[in-house]
Amino acid sequence: MNFRDLEYLVAVAEHGHFGQAAKACHVSQSTLSLQLQKLEADLGVQLVERTNRRVVVTRSGLVFVSRARGILRARQEMLDEVALEAGQMPREITLGMIPTIAPYRLGAVLSAVKLACPEMSVRVVEDVTQALEKGVAQGDLDAAITATPTVDSLLEEAVLMEDELLLAVPAGHSLAASKRRVVPERMSGDKLLLLKDGHCLRDQALDFCAAHGGGGPHESIATSIETLIALIRHGAGVTLMPKMALADRPKVEGVMFLRLDPSPVRTVRLITRKTSRLGQVLARVLGHA
Repeated sequence: MNFRDLEYLVAVAEHGHFGQAAKACHVSQSTLSLQLQKLEADLGVQLVERTNRRVVVTRSGLVFVSRARGILRARQEMLDEVALEAGQMPREITLGMIPTIAPYRLGAVLSAVKLACPEMSVRVVEDVTQALEKGVAQGDLDAAITATPTVDSLLEEAVLMEDELLLAVPAGHSLAASKRRVVPERMSGDKLLLLKDGHCLRDQALDFCAAHGGGGPHESIATSIETLIALIRHGAGVTLMPKMALADRPKVEGVMFLRLDPSPVRTVRLITRKTSRLGQVLARVLGHA
């Protein structure tokens, strides 16, 4: 049994298909299948059930896959540690980003990595905070960029930047022409439009309004900031909008963006495993993004 055998098995479990697993591992399907058969023979247990249409991992196989993932993760961290000690970076990292950050900071992040580490490629995964934290803790992701404090004892975080939240209202709204900061109480009569459950921006908006007198009717209706903007343009309500989402377009037809007093701010963070030194390097690189 070797590391490649473990990689083959994990790939089969993830793809549920020998052909796709072989492609992901850059080997022929026959090679992958033969190696797994040898692994099963060495262990004396069946790891996968093979049919013409699909592959099913057995109960024993699932236990073995879980252990294999841990072994492969530890191996990768060891290799990364050696590379970092030698002043090198991994050839590839997998970076998670939440949907309310990825579209607006992805370019800057990739540019910063390219400038600091020209030989390293970045695979980006977009998902909600809970999924990203789980992915980093389990080793499926090397790091993730989120906007809420992590409570996982396996993870550590580094602050990358502060992002102000602005009040977005329809152009015809009574507050649209305001030249001063708006107090949250003036929002209480409007419907607050929010992203759906799972998005941290939703919770941040609700917490701010509840704490500063802006509580009123609200509806979790969208899965993207772009949908929220479209709804506000048509007078469906108001929302709190990350300032970074407007960096490339300070003016949006039919929508006005106002500053609040006090000003809500979310903290953008890089989370990594405490056992990986990669986070220290990435924090320095992305701190200038």
